[in-house]
This record gives sequence, C-alpha cells and structure tokens, in this order.
Amino acid sequence: MITHLNGSIEKIAENSIVLDVNGVGYSIICSARTINEARSHSGLAHIFTAMSIREDSWTLYGFITEQERFWFNALISVQGVGGKVAIAILSALSDDDIYGAFLNGDRNIFSRADGVGPKLATRIITELKDKIIGKIDLNSAISSRIPSESSIANDVVSALLNLGYQRADVLRIMASMQFEENCEFSIMLKRVLSKLSSGAVS
Repeated sequence: MITHLNGSIEKIAENSIVLDVNGVGYSIICSARTINEARSHSGLAHIFTAMSIREDSWTLYGFITEQERFWFNALISVQGVGGKVAIAILSALSDDDIYGAFLNGDRNIFSRADGVGPKLATRIITELKDKIIGKIDLNSAISSRIPSESSIANDVVSALLNLGYQRADVLRIMASMQFEENCEFSIMLKRVLSKLSSGAVS
C-alpha cells in the first residue's frame, strides 16, 4: 500500500498531478485544495495518498495533509460516496466547513459539492457523525475562536464531560463562541456552562 510520495511535480491538470518519484511518474487524483497547493510549490512535494483498487482500474488519490486524507477515507466509507464524490466534497468544502457540518448536523453544507444531493448529504451526516465527533480535534474545531494552543479550552471540555455533558454538545457550543486571549479557566467554563444550561444545544 502506498501511503505517501515524495517527488517533483511534473504536471498539474484540473483534477490531478503527475509526481515524478525517482524517474517514475505517478498520476494522482487530487482535490482543488491540493491542486492549489501544488501550484504554489516548485520542486519537491510531499503527497499523502490513498489507493482504490478495482477489477478494471487502480486509482491513486493524493492529499496535501493527513487531515484531508482522513476525511477522504471517512467519506468513502459511506454507501454511495465513491472516490470521485469524496474528492468533489473536499474540493468544495474547507476543514472548518466539514467540522461545522458534523458539529451542527447540517446536511446542507455537503450539498454544496457536485454530485451530493439531500439524501446523500443526510446519509453522510447520519453514518459518520458519531464516529467523527469523537475524533474531532478541539483546537482544529474552534481554532479561530480560542487562543492558539490553549490547554485551558481542553481543560474546560474535560470538566464539562465529567459533569455529564456530551462532547458533541460542548464542541458545538464552544465553536459558536469567541474567547479573548488569556481567558481564565473559571471564566471560560462559566460562559460555556451558561450556554449549555440555557438549552443552546438544541
């Protein structure tokens, strides 16, 4: 199994790149975000990969980050989502969009992608939400709303989980709030708890 490739970018097409690795050219299907990153690089590139093997074809998919590959593998586990649709979703949505979709149960976000109708969008949310919520990184989910590398925010989440609140509800509330730099634990906890207690999770 090929997990990543290091090489020089030989060609960039609309939805693929050709990566030269020691004289061997690999044609790699990529999302728009990875294509855009490839265009901004010259020389060597590091591409994370996933391979789809079928009787009539072998297809190599490439990603600029491991997070993007994680989303790809999660999406193709849903019935009706193949590699082409997963790449379309990753081309249309940012990581924040996808986080938000699962945190808020918002199927409409996935409907922005080509090939994703309301039924398929609902299936993606239904089948993946519980699996994804537990793996969502706190700082990624609310990175624009809390001080960077904030251990206090993680402590707040831990405290609220110990009080019996659901992780999905806590993250959803925190993702909707803005926290100033150097926000103290007690203040952040009080503000989030107030939101949770007021029924804002519904």
